[in-house]
Amino acid sequence: MLLKLENVSHVYMPGTPFEVAAMKNINLEIQSGELLAIIGETGSGKSTLVQHLNGLLKPTSGKVILDGREIGKDKAELTAVRRRVGLLFQFPEQQLFEETVYADVAFGPRNLALPEEEIKNRVAKALQLVGLDLAEFGERSPFSLSGGQMRRVAMAGVLAMEPEILILDEPTAGLDPQGKADLLQKVVSLHRQQGLTVILVSHSMDDVARVASRLVVMADGEIRLTGTPTEVFTDKEQLEEMGLSLPQMTLLMHRLHCLGKDVPTDIFTVDQAKEAVLAMLRGEKQ
Repeated sequence: MLLKLENVSHVYMPGTPFEVAAMKNINLEIQSGELLAIIGETGSGKSTLVQHLNGLLKPTSGKVILDGREIGKDKAELTAVRRRVGLLFQFPEQQLFEETVYADVAFGPRNLALPEEEIKNRVAKALQLVGLDLAEFGERSPFSLSGGQMRRVAMAGVLAMEPEILILDEPTAGLDPQGKADLLQKVVSLHRQQGLTVILVSHSMDDVARVASRLVVMADGEIRLTGTPTEVFTDKEQLEEMGLSLPQMTLLMHRLHCLGKDVPTDIFTVDQAKEAVLAMLRGEKQ
């Protein structure tokens, strides 16, 4: 076990007319090496939850524990926690500010007072991990890049800190389909090749269906469902009650099944749907 939340609640502006209970008695364990997705509608508590995982927010009640030590109990340890747990906010390209891609990615490592050669190595490695070449992009302005490239630069800035856990809050929001597909592929590659624990926050069922091994579904500040994609997506009625829909390919399989077609309904991706439809057509021809 790597991260654990024990009875965590968070109340914004307590004791005022604007008091909001954003999280209510959350219990969750996140294992080392997982690719976990936290999904839910806007306002469900997803972003509030992940901001507790590196101490940006402190629980109103309950504990957040990283490798057996409570986060936030010792304020002097928060810097070390944030090196281990990297958080990329929604629309991170809005936080780019340096004149060059190199300078932006190097900002975090330079604040650690690392030797310049180590900084350069980290920048080159981080850019390579997100699919950008230092020689080609290092001296370019980050603001001259495409939206997807800017987001990858922002991700590289987090990766240059060499975290053990990478949290991505709505990483594909606002990207075109190709940019979205590219970014998700980079996330999967980081998880598999670097052994990173990845926590993906999203409201897109199609995104999480492609990549996550376990889902946590939130609504009204509570965890309502948790399990594998197959386990979660079989509960169509409860998901719809929470304002969430099934992945598009799953909906397609359900509709074909209702029309009497012999297809499985636990299908989440285009490739899976393609194979299922071809198998159905081959069966009908026999």
